[in-house]
Amino acid sequence: MDPQRRSFLQGVRIQGSPTASVTVHNLQTTPSTVSLPPPDPDMLLLNRCSFGISRQMVRQIRRQGRNRWLQQQLSPGKTDEAELEEWLREQTPTIYMSEQELAELDQGFRAANQLKQATLFRALYSRHQLYEVMVEFWSNHFSIYHRDGAVALLKTIDDREVIRRHALGRFRDLLHASSKSPAMLLYLDNHSNIAGTPNENYARELMELHTLGVGGGYTETDVREVARCFTGWALGHRKSPDAGRFRFYPSRHDQGSKTVLGTHIPAGGGIRDGEQVIDMLANHPSTARFISFKLARHFVSDAPPESLVQRMTRLFLDTDGDIPSLLEEMLLSREFMDSPDNKLRRPLDFIIGALRVTAASLQRKSYPGLRDHLYALGQVPFEWVPPDGYPDTADYWTSTSGMLNRWNFSSALAGSRLPGTELDYLELAGPRRTPEAIVDRLAETLLHRPLTDAHRQNFINLLADTDRQQDTLDDHEVEERLPLLIGLMLSSPYFQYR
Repeated sequence: MDPQRRSFLQGVRIQGSPTASVTVHNLQTTPSTVSLPPPDPDMLLLNRCSFGISRQMVRQIRRQGRNRWLQQQLSPGKTDEAELEEWLREQTPTIYMSEQELAELDQGFRAANQLKQATLFRALYSRHQLYEVMVEFWSNHFSIYHRDGAVALLKTIDDREVIRRHALGRFRDLLHASSKSPAMLLYLDNHSNIAGTPNENYARELMELHTLGVGGGYTETDVREVARCFTGWALGHRKSPDAGRFRFYPSRHDQGSKTVLGTHIPAGGGIRDGEQVIDMLANHPSTARFISFKLARHFVSDAPPESLVQRMTRLFLDTDGDIPSLLEEMLLSREFMDSPDNKLRRPLDFIIGALRVTAASLQRKSYPGLRDHLYALGQVPFEWVPPDGYPDTADYWTSTSGMLNRWNFSSALAGSRLPGTELDYLELAGPRRTPEAIVDRLAETLLHRPLTDAHRQNFINLLADTDRQQDTLDDHEVEERLPLLIGLMLSSPYFQYR
């Protein structure tokens, strides 16, 4: 590590309670110990509802107000994304392919790689930031490991037809779509679930991870009965016209009567057995609470307030799981506004956020470098092996190696050392070139929150040249000194917490 960088890191200490402190170079702490000047409520909302605040977003929310801005984000179809989609069609054409076209690819991993790339660039460039955040949330909730055989191809369809289609709809519709997703049924082994020898894997994860949650009131008998309800749910054979599509095989289905969560399901129901289970689970009180808790944990706090979870649970039941209604209730709540620094950025949030706030210029060849940093940090889209999804609490992500890899990325980005990625230091510095003006501008554009007087002065001292009287930096000095300052700001808790 550069001696100047080490010295500065060691000199910046963020005080919390008398018994706890957080330093720039040590984030192994719970969010509750962080004590920083709170962000403006508008900036808190933008940070939690996006992968990083852009200048355009700031102008929009200042002009429209929080309520109107949020309503616009909850109706993403009203914003044109034609330019982004045109670029993606050129760069990642497989994300638009049909099941048959995907099956005919010579290299199956091509589709998997392009879906990852499209996911990153949509998060980076889409105007529908809250929508993209919810796509990531539901992709994690209905987690499917991308490297599991044919799933590498079928996840492309799942992403398009299940997650992205229903991310801001009703949970019931999302759950129905997921239950018939060939990628999900293949990943969780339901394609081999047949009468007489039922496979319980999908049934168990459906209740434990997708709906009721652990302790949600189901028994091992319910697992067995639900598995029977989903016998015959599979996908078309590879060489058939419906290859890669959902198909129900009546000859494989257990036509006997079942009892699920105390509800009798008559014999002879066929495909309706599984559909009835989905309807039953979608509006179950345990599902309402489980989904409400996970949303509040993702957007508000690792340990969300019980008052908020209870209100969201009631609203879930009253609205048949209407996702925009739940988001509106949560994001405009007092509990949300009182939650600064309660959520650590996970690696995907951190990397995309850093690119967005710095307005980094990316070329086509930038994706491999971003992917490599995400691998180092441990969160590549669709690469979590078990079906429970990437952890959503700070304790998992604050290891020493994880923090070191964050600094390495911050340093590489700030120094324009990421392949295909550059920063415009003169634009970032702004027209006023005193150290004080530059620090204030970067605090506003990168961190979107005020600094303590001590931290502000530390950053100013880093830019200032004590060997000369003139305090205005020329272009060469800006380009020479800003990389270190930007890297330190992005490494600090001011940016690490959202």
